Amino acid sequence: MKQFLSLLFISAAFLLSACATSAVPLKVHSINALNQVEEGKGDFKGLEFLADVAPGDLKARVNIFYLHGIGWTENPDAEQIAEDFLSGIAGAYGRELEGQIIKTSCGAPTAPGKPSANAIYLTPSAPKTYETGLSGSSLTLERFACLDKQILEVDPALEFVVYRVFWDDIFWNTFQFAHVGQDDAQGSSLPFAKLRRKYNRRLKDELINYGISDAVMYLGPAGEDIRSAIKGAMCSAALDAAGFNFVQQSQGNSSREVNAQQVCRLASNTNTVSNQFAFVTESLGSKIVYDVLRENMTDGQDSIVDDIITGSETYMLANQIALLSLSDLELNGNRSRPEAESDAERPKLVAMSELNDFLTYELIPFYQQLYKRSSRANQSTDPDTEAARADIISALGFDVVDMRLEFADKIVPVLKGFVDPLQAHGGHSAEPELMLYMLCGARNGRLNREGCLATELADKDK
Repeated sequence: MKQFLSLLFISAAFLLSACATSAVPLKVHSINALNQVEEGKGDFKGLEFLADVAPGDLKARVNIFYLHGIGWTENPDAEQIAEDFLSGIAGAYGRELEGQIIKTSCGAPTAPGKPSANAIYLTPSAPKTYETGLSGSSLTLERFACLDKQILEVDPALEFVVYRVFWDDIFWNTFQFAHVGQDDAQGSSLPFAKLRRKYNRRLKDELINYGISDAVMYLGPAGEDIRSAIKGAMCSAALDAAGFNFVQQSQGNSSREVNAQQVCRLASNTNTVSNQFAFVTESLGSKIVYDVLRENMTDGQDSIVDDIITGSETYMLANQIALLSLSDLELNGNRSRPEAESDAERPKLVAMSELNDFLTYELIPFYQQLYKRSSRANQSTDPDTEAARADIISALGFDVVDMRLEFADKIVPVLKGFVDPLQAHGGHSAEPELMLYMLCGARNGRLNREGCLATELADKDK
């Protein structure tokens, strides 16, 4: 174990010194579907084919709800959230926007004291106070998240509207900084952090302080607040997509805030006919969105979130569902099954997983293993039959597709058996061919090229 950890950290040191070799071309090993016993036959629509024309509109549009993963917004070295993703979409359609894709950060003022009109803050009904491990000491959460809107027109007849959700910065400032902020290589803690070796310092921040601390926090009571933030952001996005913009939602208040529960009540009582929604999630964001969707699919109530979910596809760029589902174990629990939906209405999870990513687990093998190893009354334990697969789908409420990928580069030639672990976990959007899959979908286990503008343009460029 010690030898393995030493190799891991030495390799990571090479990684952080940017010694990567030439790029490895994307390899799609297989596209498997839970509803198909035969391997390599997975189907999903793709963003272009989810785009539709709402009443009164002239162009097709798809609304994309984008949720980041661990350690992004508090890391000063990280790129803008969704920068690679939006750049990848633009590049697929021959649009080179030279760094101007994301014009404002979420909530960034366009003038002193004046929040941007394309952003809104989600808040709890009242400030929430948490007692810490130090008796008599508490932390107060006053905001949940910030939501903003980016519009990318790729063709006169097609546009993508991306709603980005930022929860990480607010929760870092409220909870995590009080616990591990005295240790990171920023501000007043920098002199202490500088005592560490260079790469140990960077790894401590990127992997632990800004990374694992997010997952640990999410698995505790604060996770409920994060889910409330995401649900409120979905409701706010649904209202905006239907023409009730952020300024109207916040009733013009200067801080541009709206209560998360209140905006969901407003959305559920408003005619919110809009274009189809899709979800794009990274890392921990996949588990958060999964939990929010499942809670709404099993609560026995109809809401605007259920409308958003219907017929949607969620593209998971690395996921931690199998690992973090260990926290879902419930003593003598009895989880509800989602109501049965038609094939067209059932939401679909598309897990895009790099083989060499330490944190990612393919979903179909995970659910089959869980099915096989669990006690199931009057059920076959063979998870590979059509009946068992149908039972898993019914229990989940989702169709599931696994894309088994390989694209991470070797770090240095001498380490031929080790590739860049951070690229394997977070490099999906930088792969042009993978972006084509997300845009054009897959048919019978292969990239769909029929009727998709993105592949037509890619083929012309060859």
